[in-house]
Formats: sequence, C-alpha cells, structure tokens
Amino acid sequence: MRLALAAAMLATLSPAALAADVTRIDVLDTGTFVTETGAVTPDANMPHGETVAVTGATPVDTATTVPAVIGTDFGFRYVVVGSPEGAPVALDFVSIYPEPGLADPEADAPFREARFTREKAIGVPDYFGYKLEEPWEAVAGEWRFEIWHDGRKLAERTFTTTAPE
Repeated sequence: MRLALAAAMLATLSPAALAADVTRIDVLDTGTFVTETGAVTPDANMPHGETVAVTGATPVDTATTVPAVIGTDFGFRYVVVGSPEGAPVALDFVSIYPEPGLADPEADAPFREARFTREKAIGVPDYFGYKLEEPWEAVAGEWRFEIWHDGRKLAERTFTTTAPE
C-alpha cells in the first residue's frame, strides 16, 4: 500500500518538480559578442554593484585574445545538457579577473573575482561573459569564466585582454 501511495504521489509531480539531472555543459561559441540585456540584480559583491541578465548574444569573433577597451563584450554561449528538458537548475558562475583586479574607485578594494548563482533551464542556450564599460575595467591580462553545478566545474573559458595600441 505504501509503495502504491508513493507511486501515485510521484505521478502527480511535474517533471520540473523532480530532481533535474545535469550531465554536462556544451560550449556553443566563444569570443566577442554583441549582447542584449534584461533584468538587473543588485549585488554589492560585483563590479558595478550588480549583475545584468543577457537576453541575447550574437557572436562577432571567435578570438580569445581581445582588446581591453571600453565596449568589448567577451565570453561564451553554452547549453546545459541533462534531463528533463527545460528543467531549472542552479548554476554557480565564477569570474576571475587579471591581477591586480578591477579597481572600482567606489569600492574598498579591487575585485579579483566574482561569484553568483542563477537558475538556468536545461536545453536552453545562454551566455556568460563580461562587457568592459568603465576605464577601471579595461585591465590587460588573463580573465577566466567558470560554470559550476553541485560542486563540479562543467565549463571554463579563458581570455587574454591586451592593452590598446
């Protein structure tokens, strides 16, 4: 009887309510992009004090060496692979900036890295990257972007920004 009751209860749950299974992350495109933005989420631990959702990302160039100039938008498009399709999963995003870090004049110390968590859907392409908008962000060196799920690093891309000529 308990088994039948448990099976009946499971049958009433939607696929999204069941635990999603993340197999991997496939990287679709890497390089520079033109992006469209959406919702802004305040976050004092981030450069500019916020994270900005990207609603569209169009690839421009596949180079991983990019100029450290205002307006450069670089990163990668990815898709979470797993099941069920469309299920929400929590992903941890990590950005590691070149030394000596991003020295926002309004912050107490340079940002050497940033971390945040967002819910993303299995099977839906998305974008993770950074757009240089202020002179203090245009730091030459190695930038690393990572995506984690349940303590496993599933994607990583490294970019080298170069000083303008």
